[in-house]
Amino acid sequence: MTSREAAKTTDTATDPADRVAGADESYDLAERLFGWTAPIQFAWVLRDDPGHDAVVDWATALSHGGFGRRIVRTRVPVARHRWVRSDRPPTVYAEPTVVDDDAVGAWLDRRLRGVELDPADGRGFTVEYAHTRSGRVVLTLLVSHMIADGHAVHDALRDARRSVENRLGSVRGLPTASEVSGWSGVRGDLADAASQVPAIVRATAVIARAGVRAVLGRSAAAAPVSDAPEGVGAAVDRPAPPQRDADTTLAVVDIPREQWEARAAALGGTPNSLFTAVLTSVLRGTGHVMPPGGTRVCIAVDTRSDGDDRANASGGVWIRLAGPVGPDTGLATIRRSSKEAFARYAVTDDAVVDHLQAIARLLPDVALGRLMKAIPGPDVTVSNLGAAPGDSMAPLGAPAERFAIRAVMQGRSAADRRAQGPALAAWSVQYADTVTVTVFGIHPDLVGDTAALRNTLSSELTRWGLDHRFW
Repeated sequence: MTSREAAKTTDTATDPADRVAGADESYDLAERLFGWTAPIQFAWVLRDDPGHDAVVDWATALSHGGFGRRIVRTRVPVARHRWVRSDRPPTVYAEPTVVDDDAVGAWLDRRLRGVELDPADGRGFTVEYAHTRSGRVVLTLLVSHMIADGHAVHDALRDARRSVENRLGSVRGLPTASEVSGWSGVRGDLADAASQVPAIVRATAVIARAGVRAVLGRSAAAAPVSDAPEGVGAAVDRPAPPQRDADTTLAVVDIPREQWEARAAALGGTPNSLFTAVLTSVLRGTGHVMPPGGTRVCIAVDTRSDGDDRANASGGVWIRLAGPVGPDTGLATIRRSSKEAFARYAVTDDAVVDHLQAIARLLPDVALGRLMKAIPGPDVTVSNLGAAPGDSMAPLGAPAERFAIRAVMQGRSAADRRAQGPALAAWSVQYADTVTVTVFGIHPDLVGDTAALRNTLSSELTRWGLDHRFW
């Protein structure tokens, strides 16, 4: 067992699923302090209509699993809030109008932008669907990132389908509010506070070391810089785009899976490194001025172990790409840098962001808000979600024809998005003969125009030799 695995085992033991911890806590703080919310959208296009009752039964099964939760807040300093079971019935929305088949993507965009969830109070998800003119059904599950990451959603879909098929009762393991009330709840909170002391000590040391490295000129999030020719990593001398108050932008595109995998192999990489390269190229195509040291890329990492049923269990590794990437440069550098970053992440515990929550509970809201807004984001965030599980592809029985996963952050002003980043985030998922890539344009000046973002994405996919079609 590596030291990182040991740390994960220890963290899981002292970080039970009924505590608001890790990313759960970050999303809770963002919503409480700034009004920022982060819905995840799973979307399916189904050939046949399952019927309203089947959709309601499925939503009910989801509410009986890990999605049926709300927060009970502690008054014990340093202790973490609790997740408890929520008895709210699920919300199911049926679109009253028929959607044109070529407007499915636009309908999904509207539902994602307009969703209003309150996970802290037990309204952490909603199910919505619409009929298309060809007789298909567009189904979407909208889930607050506070109550689940992508892996947890897949687990919930699996459990819900089995629950519906076998007519099972509740499968959730969270306590009720009454079970953690009174003196027993206080004792539990005191024990949790005590368990956090080592985490605070460790976090203080990690952050202090990062500060020393920063003073010495080494970034706390530093990662291997690509071995591009000298001078390539310098900032490009081009005018900055004009500032504007644009909304975030969205795009969903399908790519042939066989072509995607073959192209990655031909260029000396993997689907993950190809995904990273394409999105980095898209960002460069928007007019992004590369920072000194290269483009900062965050690659999502699933840290969930077997039997780990926390709402969120994920992290990220950072790499820097010091120069343009393209079919002519190949993927070997990205693949090597990513591999080294993953290996380092597996055996170390020095990612500053992973330790901020322990310190955050000691700070007043004003100071905490300033700290959260001061943390810079990467230029590009990529999440390769791999092959979709069978249960996720067939939530109501028959496999879906098309499938997509994405997330957004609601409520952030253009000024906040401009100052903090990241500029671009994307997800990819593989199923049947398709890879579906979803893109979220965040920076208002660089990617604030939907048509321009899609044109840039289309041009880059063509440059990399990839056929594609947008939703």
